Amino acid sequence: MEKKPMFAEKHYPEILLPEELDAYLSKGWYRMGQTMFTTHFLCFGRSFYSAIWVRLGLQGYRFRKSLRKLVRKNDALFTAQVRPASITPEKERLYRRYKSAFSGLLAPTLHDALMDGEDHNIFQTLEVAVYHGNRLIGLSYFDTGAESAASIMGVYDPDYSKHSVGFYTMLKEIEHAKAAGLQYFYPGYVVPGYPRFDYKLRIGEADYFELGTQSWKPYKALRETDIPMLQMEQHLSDMQQYLAHFGIAAQVMYYPLFEANLFGFWNAPYVDHPIFLKVERAAADERVWMVLYEPGLKKYQLTVAAPFNDLQLYFNNSYTASFDKRHNYVELLVVESILETSSKPEAIRQALGQMATRP
Repeated sequence: MEKKPMFAEKHYPEILLPEELDAYLSKGWYRMGQTMFTTHFLCFGRSFYSAIWVRLGLQGYRFRKSLRKLVRKNDALFTAQVRPASITPEKERLYRRYKSAFSGLLAPTLHDALMDGEDHNIFQTLEVAVYHGNRLIGLSYFDTGAESAASIMGVYDPDYSKHSVGFYTMLKEIEHAKAAGLQYFYPGYVVPGYPRFDYKLRIGEADYFELGTQSWKPYKALRETDIPMLQMEQHLSDMQQYLAHFGIAAQVMYYPLFEANLFGFWNAPYVDHPIFLKVERAAADERVWMVLYEPGLKKYQLTVAAPFNDLQLYFNNSYTASFDKRHNYVELLVVESILETSSKPEAIRQALGQMATRP
């Protein structure tokens, strides 16, 4: 059976060599606190999206006219310093100012965001500090490997929003990475259909990590039909209609607990799909019979999953309670068995028929 990459995964390296960071980044991984993680799906505002990892090649790269203009303008107004990273009371105050004006969720402190409770930084981290006179108005952190740089986070004083200080610090990171002879700059992910992250595409002609081939392709070539979340929705809707034609009832369900691999304590085979087709079974069967769609393999999987009882250890009850249970499945699930994998709906239907009389 073909093995698919996990959609959400987390590693806890005790040390991380520059070449190892390069390798992680090249496979669509990123930093979270003092760990490395990957995810390919996200949930914002009870809606589900694909996370598309992007990177900028630095060989032969130069800022286009609008970026050069922004850098020149801010260079004339402010002082930007690139130096080894540190966390100070002054930077924590700036972080609190930024956090107070930010509409999303952020870590309680700058130290929490970067260190995640640890004392030792396993990354080679630099910072861009922007001053207006003696006042710290902008700050960003980025990690460097042997051939790569990864932008981690940026904050700025809300009073200076009109100067695009947050974007300016990213451009200064790119300047430094190119001057250092690095090959790639990784700004993180963008989210098609959710424009908050689109600013990362302003830096230039980026590539994106294609989930199916596990390779990098020009972002400008990304089509709507290539977006994994949309592929899942379309194929599972098609399968639902196909099964209904044969009298098999099934419902498309969204699954907000798909990132259990990032937050769970146990090494369990958690269901990591944000959407599945729930096949109706006898009420006495507590297991969930589901059809998944694997965008990487371009195949369906008929899967049986079982409830995992320690949900409260992973997700806040108020989070799961906020989802409409008519369309969202909010019990934590682990994969019990995969009964059939095929690109053909007929093979899935036949497998369902063969399993219909089994307990």
